[in-house]
Amino acid sequence: MLELSQSPDRLRWDELRASGEVREVCDTLEDQLMELLVTRKPSLKQNPAALAGEVEAYIHGRDWEQCGIWVWYPWRQTMVHVLDREAFIELRTNRNRNRITREEQAVLNQKTVGIVGLSVGSSYALALAMERSCGKLRLADFDTLQLSNMNRIRTGIFSLGMPKGVVTAREIAEIDPFFPVELHLNGFIEEESSEFLDGLDIVCDACDEVSAKARIRKEAKERRLPVIMETSDRGMLDVERYDMPESIPAGYLHGRIDEETMGQLLNAPGWEPAHLDLFVDLAQASERGVSSLQEVGQTLVGWPQLYSDVASGGAFAAQATRKILLGESMPDARLYLALDEQLTESVN
Repeated sequence: MLELSQSPDRLRWDELRASGEVREVCDTLEDQLMELLVTRKPSLKQNPAALAGEVEAYIHGRDWEQCGIWVWYPWRQTMVHVLDREAFIELRTNRNRNRITREEQAVLNQKTVGIVGLSVGSSYALALAMERSCGKLRLADFDTLQLSNMNRIRTGIFSLGMPKGVVTAREIAEIDPFFPVELHLNGFIEEESSEFLDGLDIVCDACDEVSAKARIRKEAKERRLPVIMETSDRGMLDVERYDMPESIPAGYLHGRIDEETMGQLLNAPGWEPAHLDLFVDLAQASERGVSSLQEVGQTLVGWPQLYSDVASGGAFAAQATRKILLGESMPDARLYLALDEQLTESVN
């Protein structure tokens, strides 16, 4: 972030330009500024002279380069000129109104959401960042992006081999350079779990390891921290309100896991059918999902997932998160939100 009215930033700007690293400059600040002023006073759209006067008042005699912020994206070798932080956020979230009011947006900006696992979890992260349904994200994933991940992770092939956390953080930075993202590239390991969870307002379980899933719930319950579990089979969305212990069943995961079983799960080296049933409830899983399980390790390397399911799951999880963070009604519950089932017509 470079503010050219500041001498150190001007020096850095000059160094970058002289080095030849900057291959592209994108400067649409004037358009951004006019759009900002029109959103503040819609009547300006029909009055070009008045709008031009407002632009001049905003510039106030400054050098154009010194207005706003220059954002340097080294992985794209591109410099982008944008409004300053408050104006940028105001304009980028303008069309949220009044689905999200100004007052609600201010509340959400103070919240931090953690996400463990960034295959399915990446769609949730992007949904939160797009809406600014929180003010900060903390992401944990130890894995790197592989080509087979790209049926459900939104990025380009130039990201192959990169840590999934970095891929997601860059996607968000290109949407909103002022949106803070904290990365834990070792994943949700026991040694760092307290550091990861401390200060969160909600945590999302989108990981594959049974012991990590157990640890998330164990520590979330101790902290009275709500948990969202995003899955893609039948649009299953779990909302666990450990922040409201008086209104939820004893144990974990809506009472499906007791303390003794939790101890076993925390030390489980891998998945067993009984473990999977606790988290997924195979009796409620889709027919194709259940049949696919029998093929994992033989003809399939993992549980199949489609981007349409992952993207809608991320959106539903983001909506549930927003309601919790705003103090709206959201019960401790397991929901099935499969759109294809809603669209299926009965055959007479």
